[in-house]
Amino acid sequence: MKNYTLILCMFLLSGCLNNDFMERYPLGNPTAETAFVSYDNFKAYAWGLYETFPALGYGSENATDDISYNQTRETSETGWIRGIVTVPDKKENTSWEYYSFIRRVNLMLDHIDGSQMTEAEKAHWRSVGYFFRSYRYFSLLCDYGGVPWIDHVLSDSETDLIQGPRASRDDIAKHILEDLQYAEQNINVNGDGENSITKAVVQTFMSRFCLFEGTWRKYHGLNDAETYLKECKRVSAEVLHSYPNVCDNYDDLFCSLDLSGVPGIILYKPYSNAENVVHAVSIGGTTATSFYNPTRDLVDSYLCSDGKPRWNSPLFLSDKDIYEEFSNRDHRLWLHVTPPYNIDRSESTTAWDNKWKFTDNPKDRSFIDSLNIRLGIGYGSSKERQKTLPFRQGFSGGILGAVPHYDFYLNNQPWYKSAFGYNNWKYFCTYLEVGSARNEETDMPIFRVEEVMLNYAEAMCELGEFTQSVADQTINKLRPRANVAPMKVSEINESFDPKRDLGNPAYSGDYAVNPLLWEIRRERRIELFSEGFRFNDLRRWKKCHYAMKKKLGQYVRKADFPAGTNVTIDGGGNEGYLEFHPQPTQLWPEYYYLYPIPRQERVLNPQLEQNPGWNDGVGK
Repeated sequence: MKNYTLILCMFLLSGCLNNDFMERYPLGNPTAETAFVSYDNFKAYAWGLYETFPALGYGSENATDDISYNQTRETSETGWIRGIVTVPDKKENTSWEYYSFIRRVNLMLDHIDGSQMTEAEKAHWRSVGYFFRSYRYFSLLCDYGGVPWIDHVLSDSETDLIQGPRASRDDIAKHILEDLQYAEQNINVNGDGENSITKAVVQTFMSRFCLFEGTWRKYHGLNDAETYLKECKRVSAEVLHSYPNVCDNYDDLFCSLDLSGVPGIILYKPYSNAENVVHAVSIGGTTATSFYNPTRDLVDSYLCSDGKPRWNSPLFLSDKDIYEEFSNRDHRLWLHVTPPYNIDRSESTTAWDNKWKFTDNPKDRSFIDSLNIRLGIGYGSSKERQKTLPFRQGFSGGILGAVPHYDFYLNNQPWYKSAFGYNNWKYFCTYLEVGSARNEETDMPIFRVEEVMLNYAEAMCELGEFTQSVADQTINKLRPRANVAPMKVSEINESFDPKRDLGNPAYSGDYAVNPLLWEIRRERRIELFSEGFRFNDLRRWKKCHYAMKKKLGQYVRKADFPAGTNVTIDGGGNEGYLEFHPQPTQLWPEYYYLYPIPRQERVLNPQLEQNPGWNDGVGK
């Protein structure tokens, strides 16, 4: 059953209701002294803090090598890749806005000692506050490095919120770690009921933060990398002890009506049409977000079912035929990128009727059959939300005649097009009726144990302690549900993947990636695809130049399309990989690894120094 207490707070997140908590407890108003008295007062206030958790979506990785934003040639790719990022004038739509949220958390923390709660209750709510404050300070640290540290409410005025110089990165990271360690030891183990902030949630976030900070420090030449990597190792191991199993159907993590009780789910965002808390992520993938096309580089990275890369596996057939390309591969490829098929729509009169039949060619239905025979699909009261083929175009009766469906050859079907032949459908779920309401109610994971497994595997490798036993605790629990052979550590050597990153001489100090670490990073890329991790992973590894590679799509032949079809192929030949954007001519600048601080914030606070390399015309 849904946790409707948390659903209530998710109204705030979805924007369906105003923030009642801010109306009840005005920031800085003396009435706040009477608002924070009992345990239930703090509990009611804290529900509003859950709104800070982000929603999942298709477009989170377009600044990476995973996704190409193929809307307008040469100009629709992100400014990070095009080299045109500028200093923002204001904090709106930047992570600097999180200082307002931090202020809300500090308001609660400032009133704990004066409440009527017991010492244990005070420690619990201090832990919850520390978790939320750390969650958003991590965003600031990740984007800007050292920032001002504010640990209590300064004043009622937003303009007076952030004064004084930046604390060092060392200080901010230390504050976050200490606050999370306190929370880990003092929070109610089971939180405040199902799907609330628990000890496991705190530890899971610690695992994420410590891996990021440890690897950032290692690859950006800073001290104390091992301090954070060892803490990631410790806390991740504890989470894996509490959550030893994963959901045995990967698609259920993103296409279930109710994630409560699903193995490996540590915290999730619930949605319910009955409660008017809905989203539109799935149907969004059939409209504007169709421009977020998976790349050839991403597709190449999925292993074959024997656990070997496509470059040297005897099971890999060819990338010249998309049916062969998808055969004998990691099944997460099928659940991330829409598999190929073709149906007979010769009797169709519109793009939206449901008239179709199978063709006489067996391969045209091979992936329809492979995807549709899965068992035990869908958690919750209904099992109609899993992925099925043919692709349903989001409105009742709409069936797409074939995948790939190209933007340069629509064939009288306007939606779910792709310039690359590849579409991201990770969050697409089949459903009974949608219409224009877009009332999707599939739950979304916030923290899941698979991430912790990958954090643990990577930290252990960075510490030189990755063994077959670690592989069996982590990566080899992910692969069975993807039809991929287990990782055998003894087989991973210099020749295991001939396309492994050996370092790019165009970037001073760039490094070759160890073969075992390369495979661990690959598993992370695949398992967490389109969940918002890739860009920050490239940043912490100091490998953002991966995003500067020319992005290509499926292999096609012009002869397969009607004469006059505008097919753009890399190199200009009659067959080859689809092209959309040209190869970037510039390198990834070193200073792009940190974001620029908004210009107005430096005007309001003259002690605030800009990150190196960014010229905003304000002071020094």
